[in-house]
Amino acid sequence: MTHVPSFFRPLAVALCLAFAAAPTVAFAGEGSAPAGAKAEAGKKKRVAFPIPADQFTKHMEKRIEKARGRMESHMKAKNLPEADRVARRKAFDASATEVRAAAKRVAQDGTVTKEEAKEVRKLAKGLKPGGHKKGRDHAKKPGKAA
Repeated sequence: MTHVPSFFRPLAVALCLAFAAAPTVAFAGEGSAPAGAKAEAGKKKRVAFPIPADQFTKHMEKRIEKARGRMESHMKAKNLPEADRVARRKAFDASATEVRAAAKRVAQDGTVTKEEAKEVRKLAKGLKPGGHKKGRDHAKKPGKAA
């Protein structure tokens, strides 16, 4: 007679779990976005090339203004003296003028291809703080030999 209870106990546990899990699985998808929408929500919208010239120039102007805002907030956070701020603004404006000229040059024919945009993007990286200079090793301490 000891055989019967050992058979019913696992059966009872399995049935309880099945009845408890069934509503959970049924309501799992309610109130949430479709699976594809969740994956796309975190991604940036990419520009499809070739694009019209006026759309590209607007995009570059927006990018320049965003970089200017980051530079201003960085200078405010570091509490730089006004002389340094003026020098940095002057250097930024010179770089921004180069980027605008390059954007205008590639947009002369009315459309901008991906390769032309890469040229402008390379110049636009100079707008970021430090200009993203190649060959600079951040791991090395100043004044110490490698």
